[in-house]
Amino acid sequence: MEEFDLVIDGGLIIDGTGSPAFKGSVGIKGDRIAAIKRFDKLKGVEIIDATNLVVAPGFIDAHTHADKTLPIFPTADNYVMQGITTTIGGNCGNTIAPILEWWPPNMFWDLDILYELSPYKYYFDGMLPADEVKSKIKERYGIDIRWGSFKEFLDWLEDKKISVNHVPLVGHNTVRAEVMGPDWKRDPSEKELDKMKELVREAMEAGAFGLSTGLDYQPGVFSKTDEIIELVKVVEEYGGIYATHWRRTGLRRERAKLITEKIKGIIEAVEIARKTGVRVQISHITLGYSIMPLPPPNLIEAAVEATLKVINDARAEGLEITFDIIPNTTGGTMTSLHLVNALLPWLKVAGSKEALASALRMKDFREEIRSIIMEGKWWGLNPIVNPYWARFIKVVACKVEKWVGKTIEEIAKLEEMDELDALFEVLMKDPNTKARRLGLRTDHEVAAFLRHEYCMPGLDTYAFDDKWEMKGPPFYLPHPNTYGGMPRYFRRYYRDMKVLSLVEAVRRATSLPAKVFGLDGRGVLKQGAYADVVVFDPNTISDVEDPLEPRRYPKGIHHVIINGKIVVKNGKHTGERPGKVFRLIKG
Repeated sequence: MEEFDLVIDGGLIIDGTGSPAFKGSVGIKGDRIAAIKRFDKLKGVEIIDATNLVVAPGFIDAHTHADKTLPIFPTADNYVMQGITTTIGGNCGNTIAPILEWWPPNMFWDLDILYELSPYKYYFDGMLPADEVKSKIKERYGIDIRWGSFKEFLDWLEDKKISVNHVPLVGHNTVRAEVMGPDWKRDPSEKELDKMKELVREAMEAGAFGLSTGLDYQPGVFSKTDEIIELVKVVEEYGGIYATHWRRTGLRRERAKLITEKIKGIIEAVEIARKTGVRVQISHITLGYSIMPLPPPNLIEAAVEATLKVINDARAEGLEITFDIIPNTTGGTMTSLHLVNALLPWLKVAGSKEALASALRMKDFREEIRSIIMEGKWWGLNPIVNPYWARFIKVVACKVEKWVGKTIEEIAKLEEMDELDALFEVLMKDPNTKARRLGLRTDHEVAAFLRHEYCMPGLDTYAFDDKWEMKGPPFYLPHPNTYGGMPRYFRRYYRDMKVLSLVEAVRRATSLPAKVFGLDGRGVLKQGAYADVVVFDPNTISDVEDPLEPRRYPKGIHHVIINGKIVVKNGKHTGERPGKVFRLIKG
């Protein structure tokens, strides 16, 4: 009998294609699946007993920012511990390369570094010389960023060795920032556009799978459709993809008016597909329309249908449009448990939570803050954009016990005061109050989108361990999605709500993103495919909810194999780093 390096024996095999599940065994040799047998036993050097467990292709996260933090966390614990074997990185227009002269904004994990180098009260407006930021990063994290070009970054990451496979996109914001420098609130000149094309071409030659945009962020928010079309034309020459964080909120700064027709951002993405012929992935889909007051479920369904009609019409026209969704109701990137972050600009000025609480005792100081907030100057608490803000902030720890478990809206009613006054009151009584931001959207909305056959999960998060935290304001922690987003997707939408069958839920997280991004030999279990495999319990797979600690690894993930190597064994990271940095082959 033939002997395999590794055998996964006796599990329920879901091959990722949408075909019915069956009991069987998987034999692995090197980095490939060498055999799949129904019922038959296989002989292996090492055997994993998968009795009563599901054996599936490793999950592919269709929307990540892993490229930014893999240099710091190469073992990508948060990804592999939830069964993710491949990350699609470089999304939302912000990538860690090419960075030659200027360090672009919106890198998230370096927000504290940017603040140290260039303090600001409300918003960071501009760019810093790349060398200054790189020096700080070396001091803080011990990472010597020697790369500049996209190729240099991919080569560096490849040499570093990572635990997870990585698919790189090049970011439009980063390219635009590099070419235009701090003078970015305008159209590029012809010469500048040519230079942007050159940087995109260099990235594609290096192996980028496509271009991403982040059209709610600087500097991409200032770009016009024609600029993006010209850059996407370069991507199309290589058979690449265009992934877009579409225009939906506008620049997340002071705002005196709510954007109601977000659908225009999706229409723009379709127009780019039409004019370039490129495949388009729409990032973290949501309603294309703002509905006030908050809508009931049937109105949400109608808005989902109206949003999807634009995509369905485009697909009927022959355009390749797909999309991903964050599989929860509260987002994906970062979170903070400190209620005081609602008043972050004033916290910075006060210098500490306690000092701000003391200052809030001054009536005229409170009125100054109120005036600024009601004018819509502070994005973090803007009643113009979100008049229901107080309904979606829930106190989870406070010295005043009667407030614990209540929203700011509920506390205001309890204390018979205005909602802003209630916020001030809570912080004055306990500046260390912990709170959770509740989601503006519902699981009902997520489920409605997930019913579409071309919707896939994308967690919108970074590579982390379970220790990282930002020490100073805004005291960021990784969002719970960072550790349990994919298991939550299975728990909530397969097991609890029964939106998807188990077979279909697996397909959306495996072969669908593999096909969309052109990952040959990935996302399926078949002879000759790469041995990226997850073994999990369909009855227990779940995120771990902890209102005071988001850095909790999930339940139900037993084993994870990447390129034939066991990276998670019996729910523990083995330390293996068999991940590959994929490079697009021109086609």
